[in-house]
Amino acid sequence: MKQFQGLTSLPQEVKTGLQGAGLVLSSSVSVSVLAEGLSNQNYLIRDRHASWVLRVNSLASSQICDRDAEVKNWKIAAERGLAPDLYFVSDDRKYYLSEYIEQEEGQSWGKLITAKSAHPLIDESIPWPGAESALLRLLTELAGLECPENSLSVSRQWSIYQASMYDIWSKICNEQALGGGGRQHREWREKHLKLLSLRDDISLWLDELDACALGEQYSHRDLNPHNLLFQNGRLQCIDFEYACSSHPLFDLAGVLSSHALSTTQRHFLIDAYLDNHPNLTLDAKAALPAAINIYWVFSACWSLLMSADAGTEVDVEETVDLAVDSSNENRAKYLDCFSQFYALISP
Repeated sequence: MKQFQGLTSLPQEVKTGLQGAGLVLSSSVSVSVLAEGLSNQNYLIRDRHASWVLRVNSLASSQICDRDAEVKNWKIAAERGLAPDLYFVSDDRKYYLSEYIEQEEGQSWGKLITAKSAHPLIDESIPWPGAESALLRLLTELAGLECPENSLSVSRQWSIYQASMYDIWSKICNEQALGGGGRQHREWREKHLKLLSLRDDISLWLDELDACALGEQYSHRDLNPHNLLFQNGRLQCIDFEYACSSHPLFDLAGVLSSHALSTTQRHFLIDAYLDNHPNLTLDAKAALPAAINIYWVFSACWSLLMSADAGTEVDVEETVDLAVDSSNENRAKYLDCFSQFYALISP
């Protein structure tokens, strides 16, 4: 735990914003690492009376998401009680100060994190009784939010990812022509080629998803357990980097891919969510395996893009004087993530 001196190196605009949100920099303030995510850093700031979360956005993640859209979509959810309140956003969108939601002891939703393919084995264990009902309520309430201004179909997202990865490969080729590059560049290209080998399958899955959608809806796009908070019997979301108006199956697919639910819980959630859904055809249930595969395809794309950009990072530990992983360590972690995500795709 660091005292408030760790925050004195923040830009003056940020310190002014924090003070405007009620945070007075004094000797009573403490700072600790809240979550060491691969893409951004989150810090818990406490004084005698209140707690906040300071997020420092990484350059790598900012290059593949729309920060203005993120802020707008976060506020849309927060207004309906589906996200912590956002108190301050710096002009450069690097620093966010938000409400801290205290998790009850033993009630961290993150303990449900897992990784499941489109065709998981039968599982009767129930690590969190009632999880399916809480998730259904969240999914239903998110679907009822106003559609974000940034619309992004799954087919368009795949096209954007492909173009970005080809740009990266071109840069790697240029570096190699000048005598640069190395083992990690080779690893990146090998993984890129593995993903491209699935292009025909991916096209079929995208066609299947396009065929069952009657319209778009609010989509968080990454409802894994680490992005959900449980308080007073309800779930709230964090991390709206990829939120947009998109396919009605995608958030359900994200939940099924990343949550440790029993087979019974999964079936309840699927049937209840799809029942009379206004933006899905009757073929939507049959398209769920395609949606789950696309979830893991996009996760694999994300890991490749983040790996390529990890070397551009500015060390954020200078901001609050707390150590974080180096860019080289993060690059290797992203490549490891790709291998895990790729293994979950079921052609």
